[in-house]
Amino acid sequence: MSERLAPLPSSAYAWHYDTAPQWNDCDIYGHVNNVAYLSYFDTAMNMALLEHGALDLSADAEGPIGLVVQNGAQYFREITFPARLSIGVRVEVIGRSSLSWGFGLFDRTGGACAARGHVVHVYVSRATRRPISLTPELRACADALFRDVATDNKEPLS
Repeated sequence: MSERLAPLPSSAYAWHYDTAPQWNDCDIYGHVNNVAYLSYFDTAMNMALLEHGALDLSADAEGPIGLVVQNGAQYFREITFPARLSIGVRVEVIGRSSLSWGFGLFDRTGGACAARGHVVHVYVSRATRRPISLTPELRACADALFRDVATDNKEPLS
């Protein structure tokens, strides 16, 4: 992902997860550290998977696991503690054994998009660690969260 992305409105994301930065998320400069954004995206993605019945965290789970093969973020404005955040989540590409996730981090006080992120998950067998086709649960989750990136920047920022 080398092109500079533009901030998107909250409505560009299919699902949202509310959170807040922790005191220890901040760096010496007084703003939320870059690595914390990736943590927020990871938590929001897994909460979306849980809510859509596509992630089983039980000790005897047998379904596939998602391995991160790519991630990153682009930043538009800083976030400082305290803040109230909303993480927008969407699926941007549905592959045979992979999902490309997109995220927007929003300051709920000001509403502006502070960052965009992405994660590519390849789903693999727990036993063999080899890619497998998306399960019906993962496919249903992906369909529910899918947003066509071709429509990005066609609506005003909120």
